[in-house]
Amino acid sequence: MSRRLKIGDLAPLFSATDVKGKKVSIKDYHDKYLLVVFMRYAGCPWCNLAIHRLSLEHKLLLNSDCSVIAFVQSSKENIINNIFSIHEKKPPFPVISDQLMSTYAKYKVIPSALGAAKMISFVPHWVHAVRKGGYKQKNIDGSLFLVPAAFLITPYSRKILRADYSANMYDHETFSDVYNTIAEHKINGDA
Repeated sequence: MSRRLKIGDLAPLFSATDVKGKKVSIKDYHDKYLLVVFMRYAGCPWCNLAIHRLSLEHKLLLNSDCSVIAFVQSSKENIINNIFSIHEKKPPFPVISDQLMSTYAKYKVIPSALGAAKMISFVPHWVHAVRKGGYKQKNIDGSLFLVPAAFLITPYSRKILRADYSANMYDHETFSDVYNTIAEHKINGDA
């Protein structure tokens, strides 16, 4: 197995079509920071909570010159039925179905039983997702052992500023770290 991506690495190129039929390429975001998020599957309560939080943070991210692209390993139909149809605030960013996990592989996001076991610390968020958010476990059309991941990518140079292979995308600290990393990079550049 090849090594995981790390800070300073060049972000792998990708192009795909989102669930709404729009062509999306990393090259389209050359002049913005880009947060690329890899989720488990569309019926996952944690991932639905993460999509909800990303939707709520979207305007603040844009104010920080940061766009978002989310990959989900479910079919387009399941993403529409389990995310777009149930979320009150629809994701205002591209959501891409990647059932073959080709872009996941480029970013070295692979299923891991050990990594999934470490997600036990996320259980309070899962309970919140189910009880408060109404994001109940739905059909499973992806790996249960995939741990969500997120990468913050620089504008122009396309370098990775953050590589989080156990992304907790519904946690306040995660977004604070993203905003702080962007602010620091704007001040210091690639130095």
